[in-house]
Order: sequence, then structure tokens, then C-alpha cells
Amino acid sequence: MFKNLTKETIKEHLSEAVSVIYFPLTLVYLEIALKIKASPDTVTFWLPALLFSAALGLAMGTACLMIKNKCARYIVTGAALFAVCLYFTVEAFVESAYQVFMTVDSIAQGTGGVLTDFSDTFFKAIKNGAWVILLFFMPLFLFLLIIMVKNSRYEHRIENEHRKPVLIGSAFVILAFCIEALISVYSNSAMLGVYRNAYNFNNAVCSFGLITGTRLDIQYDIFGDPSAAEFVMQQPEDSLSYIEEGSSTTDEESLEQTEEPPEQEIEYGYNVTDIDFDSIIANTSDKALINVHKYVQSLPGTKKNAYTGLFKGKNLILITAESFSAEVIDEELTPTLYRLANNGIKFTDFYQPTWGGSTSTGEYSILTGLVPTAGVSSILKIADCDLSFTIGNRLKNEGYFSAAYHDGTYTYYSRNLTHTKFGYDTFTAFGNGLEKGVNTNVWPASDLEMIQYTLPDYIDNRPFSVYYMSVSGHGFYTNFNNGMSSKNRAEVENLDCSTTVKAYIAANLELEHSLAYLVEELEKAGIADDTVIAICADHYPYALEKGESWGNSEDYLGELYGYTVTNNAQRDHNAFILWSGCLENENSDMAATISSPTYSLDILPTLCNLFGIEYDSRLLVGRDVFSDEEAIVIWPDYNWKTERGYYDYTRNQFTPAEGSEAADEDYIAYINAVVKNKIAYSKAVLNYDYFAIVDGR
Repeated sequence: MFKNLTKETIKEHLSEAVSVIYFPLTLVYLEIALKIKASPDTVTFWLPALLFSAALGLAMGTACLMIKNKCARYIVTGAALFAVCLYFTVEAFVESAYQVFMTVDSIAQGTGGVLTDFSDTFFKAIKNGAWVILLFFMPLFLFLLIIMVKNSRYEHRIENEHRKPVLIGSAFVILAFCIEALISVYSNSAMLGVYRNAYNFNNAVCSFGLITGTRLDIQYDIFGDPSAAEFVMQQPEDSLSYIEEGSSTTDEESLEQTEEPPEQEIEYGYNVTDIDFDSIIANTSDKALINVHKYVQSLPGTKKNAYTGLFKGKNLILITAESFSAEVIDEELTPTLYRLANNGIKFTDFYQPTWGGSTSTGEYSILTGLVPTAGVSSILKIADCDLSFTIGNRLKNEGYFSAAYHDGTYTYYSRNLTHTKFGYDTFTAFGNGLEKGVNTNVWPASDLEMIQYTLPDYIDNRPFSVYYMSVSGHGFYTNFNNGMSSKNRAEVENLDCSTTVKAYIAANLELEHSLAYLVEELEKAGIADDTVIAICADHYPYALEKGESWGNSEDYLGELYGYTVTNNAQRDHNAFILWSGCLENENSDMAATISSPTYSLDILPTLCNLFGIEYDSRLLVGRDVFSDEEAIVIWPDYNWKTERGYYDYTRNQFTPAEGSEAADEDYIAYINAVVKNKIAYSKAVLNYDYFAIVDGR
């Protein structure tokens, strides 16, 4: 079989083999470069990660080798290398800007807006990150250099019979790589969790590389996410012991405001509705959907309580505050924010998790009470679902005047297609009316101008339900290219911090000014006691992070926080403001402090309970903070926090809260099961339009 081998054929086979091997070497290089650049501190399972990448590289190299025409082969190879290098470059910039990797779909959702609304941000990131582009495009540059040198020396011709041994060999190697990688994954429970049972795109990329994470995203999108309808139905036998009866939702100080304890304990009912799950299950053939029904049916729901209906019939102003943080609140610098945060329902351990995207996912968590499992695409996907459960739709159905506003472009993140679905009759932003009253030549625009211009729309149309998506706190944070930082610069000059942090605080002062105006006008109209203001950030101020995407050479986020961030909880801690004038006056005895861990998913069920809305608490992932349900904050990467401490899923590492003891394995397994179920349920709601099913629509 070797009689036809000559020096020439051996040389040709060797050249073919080198051509095929170039792709796997490229992908391995890119994976290692991305790991070092973007996520050096995360857990990575290197063996399967590199094997999967090498297998795809061999497949790509083999496919290119099969092209007979040399010119066409070079063009296809160059195009493939360009696409791969570009993808890694984009993900490196995305992770630098938002601290998470995003799916292709999520990146595509925001690309148009970035290139138009935030073109200065985009080009500044490119300028600051030129070295990143060089790093990830090195394989393409090297390929072009090789082609130039090769063509200047000799013409190389590949015949079909010389190609076959390399193709056959590549096929066997690809198969071997995939089998070995799969064996590694399925023989390790930690790997299997990230790979299949608790899949999350960002976790998958950190653990197995961008190639595998992308493959899994495409695979699960087409054939179904295996974690989307798998529920852990059995709890540990002693799980009830983990849920402290009457777990503290308010501290002793707030409880002492009650003059005398009630003579007889009030027996409250449950916030559940009459859903005939037995009938629904009997008429369902989809086994995965049956699992969802059984899971929801197994939940007890949360009890009503003394706060149920406290805000019945009152107006609601719900605000998602761009890049807001608890550190902005100061008694002297931001007196209105301080008043609202401390004279209403006070939250001392609140979080707005980074959900795998930016503003869009933050809005999703606030408006739906669900985990945004499809990243930036979540809000657009759920807009086609039954949204009768949102606070906007609930209040609109009770006859409330409803409207939503945003001092940014009305089509950005497709808000023109989504926000009216959340229960607001109108959505007004730049491009469909708001530009008439807000200066569009300044970026970011003024929240104060937005509220001044829109308040007349609803202040006399009571009761009203209004939603604002603010923008004044948006980065970059400098006095030269941030209109709000420049506008409020004089107010922060004496602060003892860097220019960048001063610019951040100055930008957020516009929210303070807008709230000062809003509260003053509500009080003038005599309706402050009949109005509820709820404010939550869309995400932490990631434009303060060190990195080329925001042009920061230092960790300004750590400066703002006063410590270096090492985990999700430290990064995503924030403030939730829930205030009504009545809590300072006739209902002052109901002002309370919530000391248990809470987060954005708790906002919807808490508002539903406070407004006395009939809802089914089993259908929402978050909890009414006044209920006796155990407090759990979850992150999309399956990390979690309870009153006992914080758990890192990929590291299997539990950090006890101050004054708490280390958790045992049974407790961790129980909370892991709860978290997995909540995320699986959130995926199912999006995949099945679940509320329409249980509503019989």
C-alpha cells in the first residue's frame, strides 16, 4: 500500500495535514486567549473544552480541504477564519463591557442600537481595545502571510487521491476527540451540571469555551434545553427544618412600632388561585409540560399577611433606573432618594443580578418576576406570550390610566413592540413624541426633563399606573462626553473620590432631581399619600469596571463600593426603593425594614400583594417579601444567596453569612434543587407561553 508513496506525495500529504491542523490550532489558541483575557478566575474544564474545539477545527479544516479550486479554497478558508476571529473578538468586548458572555441572538438584538444610539461608545471601545483585535485576529494575519509566502515560491496542486488519506484520518480523529470529551463530561457531575442539567450560556462558555458554549446554545435551541423541564420534585426529608418558621422579613425596630400584639393570631389565606391542575395534566400529552404542571402544583404558595392590600387603589409609579446603585443614596447629596429609601419599606440586603445582558434583562426581571433565561431576547420573546400577570396589566384591568416612558430611542431593544404588552396603553420615547419636551441633543438625556414633560399626562387621571425607564445614569462617566455628568458637575466637586466616580454620581444626580420634582408635584396635588413610588436599577454600574470597553484603566467600581468585587453578590448588591406618602403619615406604623435577602424578582409578587391583587404566587419565581417563604436570591449561573450565606455553583463553594455556621451538604443540595427548579420553570414559561395554558387560553 506504500509502493506509490514518493517524496512528492509525502510532501503533498504533509502539506494537506498542516492545512487541516491549522483550524484546530487556531480555535485552541483563541479559546486560551479568551480565557486569559476575559475570565481567568472562572472554573474551566480544559480537557473537554480543548477537545471539542479541536474537533470543530478539524472539521472546518477538512471541509476547506475538500474544495478543489485553490483560489476558492483560500477565499473560503480566509472567510471562515475571519468569522471565527471576529466572533471571539466581539465576545471579548461584550464580556469586558457587561461581565458576561452573550449568545449570538442577544448580541444581534442590541447591535443595531449600539451602532446608532451608542455609536460613540462603540467606536471608543474599538479604539481602546485595538490590542484585543490584534490578539484575536492573529490567526487570520498569519494565514494571509503564509499564503503570500507559499504562492511566491511554488504552485501546489492537490489531487483527489492525495486528499483521501487526510480526510479519513481527520474523521477518525474528530470522532475520537468528541467521544473522549463526552466521556469526560458525563463521568463528572460538576461538568455535567454546567453542560446539561443546569445549562447557562455564560457558565458553559467559562467552563467549556466559546465554541462548546455556542454549540450547546444552538443545539438546545433546536432540540430543546434539557434543563428546561427537569424538576427536582423530592426535597430532603428534613427540608422543612431549613425553612425557618416566620423567617424574619422585618427587623425588631420595625416590629416594635406595633403598640400591642394582637390578642388572637390572624389566620391569613394564601395568594393562590383556583387552577385545576389535575384536569390540565389529564389533557396534556407533552411529558415535559406535564412536569411543569406537577412542579407548580406541588408548591404551597405564599400566605397573605398584614401588608396585603395596604396600597389597594393607590397610584403606582414604577421606575427602572439606569445603572443606579445603593452608593448614590446620601442624606445630604441626594435628600429625596434618602427620604424615599428610608421612610418607606427599607431594604437592607437587596440585589439586582446581572442576568446575562444589560438593561433589557433587568427590565424583564422587574416586570415579569421571572429569570430572563433567553438573555436580551427574553423580553421580545415573552411579549408574544400571555402577560396578564404583570402589575401593569393587573392595574389596567382595574381601570387604571396607564402609560410608559423612556428618554431614549423608542425602538431600542424593540421596546416599541414590547412595553405596551406589559400593561401600558402608550409607550412614549424619542422618535414617537418625547422629543417634543426633552432635549435630544444631550446624551444621556435628562430624567428631570422627562418627568417634567410627562407628569401632566397622568397626574389628573387617577388612579394611574406609570412606568419609566430612565437613562440619565448611563455611562461613559466623564465630564466631556456625558451630558448629565457635565450638567451636575459642580454638585460633586468636593467629594473625595476620582473624577470618574464623581462623574458617575453626578450623572445619577439627575434622577435625584427628577424625583425631587416628582414628589413635590405629588404633594402639591395632595396625592402623595395615595401614590406609590417603586425604583429598582436595571443593573449595577458596569461602566465603572476596569477594561477597554469603557476605557477605564482602573477599577472604579471597587472605588465606589469600597472593596474589590470577588463574587456576584458583592457586585450586584443594590437598592430597592418602595415608598408612599402614607407610610410617613396615616400608615407610618406599617413602615418596615426588610433585612432578609431580596432581589428584583421579588418586586412583582410584593407589589401584587400590597395592591391587593388576586394572583397565584406559585406562578412567579420571586416571593412576596412580607410572606413567610424562605428568602432566596438566585443568579442565572445557579449561584444563590440565603440568610445563611452565599453559594458559588461552579466552584461548589459556600461562604457563610456573618454570624452563621457553614451549611451542610443536605442544605446546599436542597437549595440547589430549589434554584434549579426556579430557573427551569422560567425557561418553561418562555417556551410554552405557560400563563396562557393555565389561564385556559
